Amino acid sequence: MADPANECFALRREDGSLTGEIKLRALVHRDGDLHGASHVFLARLRGERAELLLQKRSAQKDSFPGLYDISAAGHLDPGEDFAAAARRELAEELGVTGKEPEFLFAQRNEYHGAFHGKPFHDNEIAGVYLLVLDRPEAAFTPEACEVESVHWFSVREILRAMRENDPRFCLREAEFCRLLPYLAQKFGIPVDKL
Repeated sequence: MADPANECFALRREDGSLTGEIKLRALVHRDGDLHGASHVFLARLRGERAELLLQKRSAQKDSFPGLYDISAAGHLDPGEDFAAAARRELAEELGVTGKEPEFLFAQRNEYHGAFHGKPFHDNEIAGVYLLVLDRPEAAFTPEACEVESVHWFSVREILRAMRENDPRFCLREAEFCRLLPYLAQKFGIPVDKL
């Protein structure tokens, strides 16, 4: 994992292409510059219900500390593509290697708020990936500085948490809802039965 104080991002245009400019992470999130990220959802089928592995973010994270989030996610390093970042984040955050997540779609995400008393503007294009992997929670090796723990949640539990604005979760609803048809197709289950 890169040192967040020195981590740099390659800036992007609205169409996802690179601008050629590289900027420090803190400045990108202060200014709201558009940058790239990879989001990997791990899924499994339990009985006739789909489950997703969510990570509980470390309390030391600069954004959304201690909240449940995407299985593995992170920003692209300069010169890195979305697929390489997806594989790197799986290895760094969960200890998953030798697996190739499936690219599903690109998602534009924005968040404007504050953390630790500082403005925080996340403006990203995320490559969203899916990896079907049925392992017990204890088989994952979370990177302590990034991930406090991991937990399997049913899709229904996650949807209920979103509807109720459960403060323990920081998933982006638009992205999560776009994921559901892919899960339904992957497992051969109607979306409303996930």
